[in-house]
Amino acid sequence: MFAQIFGMSNGIITILGLITGLYAAKVNKVGIIAAILSMIIVDPLSDAYSIYIGKKHENAKNAYEIGKNAYLYQFTVQLMFLIIIILSPNLKIGMILCYLFGFTTTIGYGIIDNNDYKSIIINIFSIIVIVSITYGADRLVSNYFN
Repeated sequence: MFAQIFGMSNGIITILGLITGLYAAKVNKVGIIAAILSMIIVDPLSDAYSIYIGKKHENAKNAYEIGKNAYLYQFTVQLMFLIIIILSPNLKIGMILCYLFGFTTTIGYGIIDNNDYKSIIINIFSIIVIVSITYGADRLVSNYFN
């Protein structure tokens, strides 16, 4: 269960943060697609490998399985964001759909995992805070260098 939860939550937060930061820096749709593509190649692999090494160090007999599951969940979630952005008629609609997908996935998984509503709300709020910090930081950088 650890691998699935990690893969989904990390995949959602990472891609929403990336998309939001690039949007704040006024990167165009092609640039965001390229960045997401790079991210879905590197991020799930590096995270899964790190989890595998950590679990292997703990002598977990299922270290490979845990790493593989983390990879599959994270890659799948991040791929969905890429598809949403590619299929969206413009970047603003793509962003809105990505947020809806991210929040819906977080809520749905929380319900399936039998989390109480308070935990689900805390998860959503945490995503909003992390992504807001990213937006603010990238806006400052964009304004400073442009």
